[in-house]
Amino acid sequence: MKIRFTIIVMMAAIISGCTMTTTVPEQAPQGIAIGDSVVMTAEVIAIHKADRTVTLLGSEGKVVEIEVGPEARNFDQIKVGDMVRAEYYESVAIYIGEKGTQPDVKEGIVAGRSAKGDKPAGVVIESIDISATVKSINKFTRSLKLEMPNGQVVTRKVDKSVKAFDSLKKGDSIHVRLTEAVAISVEKP
Repeated sequence: MKIRFTIIVMMAAIISGCTMTTTVPEQAPQGIAIGDSVVMTAEVIAIHKADRTVTLLGSEGKVVEIEVGPEARNFDQIKVGDMVRAEYYESVAIYIGEKGTQPDVKEGIVAGRSAKGDKPAGVVIESIDISATVKSINKFTRSLKLEMPNGQVVTRKVDKSVKAFDSLKKGDSIHVRLTEAVAISVEKP
């Protein structure tokens, strides 16, 4: 099975051991943040320099061929027997903002790659912040009508485990920050 996959390499700061974190803003008195990461490793079992593909053997015995795009530096540094490590991180932070805070959308992407001559490695981090204004609250059905930044109004049910639901008021802002990060590195066995 052939999967098109571009390896983008880590920034020097990330390679040297900086950690990625997502925080809930300090002014948020009520909120929740949930995050999780998954690490996968695979062994390089074949390299096809002409078409820039690498064949990997995963820990569960699955073989995958990956096409490495031209953005990935140092393709020639990959050797049979090297280990490819991929880490995926995702988090969601939700908090209630000040009444009357205008809804908005902010997003950003950070990407980096290793220096010339190093083993290929890369990271891509994407974060998006979305705010919505509470238009109405139905305490009986535990649902909210929210006005999104584009003016669209949506209705969403709120789980009983969300204690802050009872303190919500019309006009409050609800803020959500979604963060995803992927880091890939090629390491000697």
